[in-house]
Amino acid sequence: MHARERWEIESDKAQLEFSLRHIVISEIQGRFRSWGGEMTFDPDDVGATSLRVWVDLASIETGSAERDAHVMSAEFLDVPRFPRAEFTSTAVTVSRDGEAAVTGDLQLHGTTCPVELIVAVQRTWLDDKGLMRAAYTARGEVDRQAFGLRWNQDLDFGGVVVGDRVRIEARFEMVRSDGVDLAKDRTPHAHRPAAR
Repeated sequence: MHARERWEIESDKAQLEFSLRHIVISEIQGRFRSWGGEMTFDPDDVGATSLRVWVDLASIETGSAERDAHVMSAEFLDVPRFPRAEFTSTAVTVSRDGEAAVTGDLQLHGTTCPVELIVAVQRTWLDDKGLMRAAYTARGEVDRQAFGLRWNQDLDFGGVVVGDRVRIEARFEMVRSDGVDLAKDRTPHAHRPAAR
């Protein structure tokens, strides 16, 4: 029987991007610069894997400082009141093609709703320091209305300014950290999730 493994996302090697419909036919794309998380993995029972991710919402970038300020305001994310989003997995189902459906609770804007992510491991390797690493991708979709993010404006020619479905894509590396004090200066202590 194998021991349960603990892995951490390396925040400086992680990309978290989103996109949503804007003015009916165009699209807004953005990213969060500050995020991270951890995974507990059981080689003997992959379905018992647990994942927890945090996102610093003030780190949003959409290519427009004015738009970023609007998204962080009380009309959208209300970052002063709700500075972080957190995802905590509740179930993991591995498919035959190696992808995993990770279902969990997303806490955002003071509301918690179920969300499903499709996660795939791209490769694993041993680095030059003897640490095990793994590269992952993840994708999913969130309905912003479910979290009370309802701001919008009607367009003169029909439709609304902002769509409701937010597509999420992430690319990240994880490093196995069992018994290792992992680069603690890399991620601010206030943003690191509590150990399970």
